[in-house]
Amino acid sequence: MDELIEQCRKLNQLIIDSKEYQSFIIARNSIKSNEELYGNLMEFKRKYEDVMKYTEGNPFDEIHKLYYDNDELIHNSTVNEYLRAESALSRLVKKIIAEITEGVNI
Repeated sequence: MDELIEQCRKLNQLIIDSKEYQSFIIARNSIKSNEELYGNLMEFKRKYEDVMKYTEGNPFDEIHKLYYDNDELIHNSTVNEYLRAESALSRLVKKIIAEITEGVNI
């Protein structure tokens, strides 16, 4: 078990050292430096999650309206950079989890 934990710590460091994580940190720091912009993005993300959780059936119309209402925010270069970096990091973590759990049956 100790060896497994040690390998997890090494993997954690590899993730921290990855270009995806480093890009995310830079983008996060950039957006957080503008309190209003960061607050608006967090509110947008909260509304997006609510639509995805609570909309019965296909949420396409609700999502479309949300994006339309927040067009200026979404097309802000700082926001766009943050969302792209967040998405790239998320994809990396999903790939890692898939690899770790490959063949593990519970």
